[in-house]
Amino acid sequence: MKFCFLIVALCFFNIVSAQQNATIYSENKSNGATLFAVNKGFCPSTVVLELNLNNMVFSMGEQKTFVIPAGTEKMLLGEVGPSDPKKRFGFSYKYQSFIGDATLNGYDTAYVYDLPFAKGQNFKLTQGYNGATTHQNQNALDFTMPEHTLVVAARDGVVMKVVDNNNQSCPSEACKQFNNVISIYHSDGTFADYAHIQYNGSKVKLGDKVRKGMVIAYSGNTGWSSGAHLHFAVFFLQKNHPSSIETKFKIGDGSQVGFLKEKEYYSKDY
Repeated sequence: MKFCFLIVALCFFNIVSAQQNATIYSENKSNGATLFAVNKGFCPSTVVLELNLNNMVFSMGEQKTFVIPAGTEKMLLGEVGPSDPKKRFGFSYKYQSFIGDATLNGYDTAYVYDLPFAKGQNFKLTQGYNGATTHQNQNALDFTMPEHTLVVAARDGVVMKVVDNNNQSCPSEACKQFNNVISIYHSDGTFADYAHIQYNGSKVKLGDKVRKGMVIAYSGNTGWSSGAHLHFAVFFLQKNHPSSIETKFKIGDGSQVGFLKEKEYYSKDY
C-alpha cells in the first residue's frame, strides 16, 4: 500500500522592494508531485528550494537554486516521485525567495552613469561616498537641490519601487520611515535608489521601463533629511544583502568621466 505524507510549503520572504517575490507551488499527481514557480514581478527573482524527501527523488537532483524570469506565470522546477512505489513515501518543502538573480557573481564595473538631473543644471555634492554625516560605510551621494527640481534616470532600467506618499522630514533617523524613494533595476543586476523625492513627486509607476535621461520624479525634502536634496545610491544585491557600490559618471559636456568628490559642484551639459 502507498502512503503519501501531507505536503507543507513554507515560504520565507525578504522584501527589499515593492515588487512581489517569486512563489513556489505544487500540483499533486498519482505518484508524487510537480513543483512550479511564479514571478509576477518586473525583474528576475531567485528561489532557493529545500526538500525533505522520504523514499522520493527530485528530478533535478541536487539543484536547489532557480532564477525565475520576470513575468513568469508558470515555470517548471521539477518533479518528485517515489524511489520504491511499494514502500511508504512522502515529501515536504520550504523555500526562500529573493528579488534579483542571486546566481550573478558580479556586475558591470565599467558602466558610466549619467548625472541624475537635467541638462543645464549644476549642483553641489554635499555628501559623498562614506560621508561623515549619514553615509558611513555606504557608497551613496547627496546632491543639494531645491525642491521640485527634475530628477532623471541615470541609467536604463525598470521601476521596482515607488514611494511618494510621505510629506514629513526631520534630521534624525527616526524619520527614515518617511523616505520617499524610487528604485530602478538595471540589466546587470544592480539597483539604483533616488530618495527624498517630493510628496506625490513620482513621474513613473511600478513596472515602467525607463531610459537614462528620462524624468522620473521631482526632488524634495522628505524622510531622514535636514534640507532639500537628492540621495542617489547604486547597489548590487546578493540574496537580499545589498552592497552599495561606487559608480563613475559623465561630467560637464560628457567628455569627462570619473568618480564624484564631496563638496564639489557638478554640471550637466549633455
